[in-house]
Amino acid sequence: MNWEALGAISEVVGAFAVVATLAYLALQIRQSTRATKAAAVSASHLSLRENRQAILASPELSSLFASGTANPTTLSVLETQRFIWMMLNGADALLDIYTQTLETDFSPETWHTQGVWTVRRTLGNDGGRWFWENFSGTYPARFRQEIDRILSVDRQA
Repeated sequence: MNWEALGAISEVVGAFAVVATLAYLALQIRQSTRATKAAAVSASHLSLRENRQAILASPELSSLFASGTANPTTLSVLETQRFIWMMLNGADALLDIYTQTLETDFSPETWHTQGVWTVRRTLGNDGGRWFWENFSGTYPARFRQEIDRILSVDRQA
């Protein structure tokens, strides 16, 4: 057998092996990226559920949340701080869901089903609007615009 022919065959086999390896790595990276994105959205949803569960599990927090959303001006200084932290936790989880929906290949339905309805329930009341008017500046402009859009549509309805 000719050494040159054997060398040429080896190069062709090596080239196919490199292409096959790159294709396999691309597939693995794509699967890993999808899993990472899904885990991030899942973590945000979990954060919302944990926030709700904490409120539901504690009569004191339930009362505080109800009073805060109805009329935050009736709360004591300590109660106001606790109400603000509750609302910040919820708004942070909403920001995560909104951002992940924009930056990933997840359907906008993710934001609509998990985000828009939660915005309406938590910020579409006197206390929620008070919170948002006072603390929206701590969030990115695009997210603020989306929340403002949701709240303005609800006011018009």
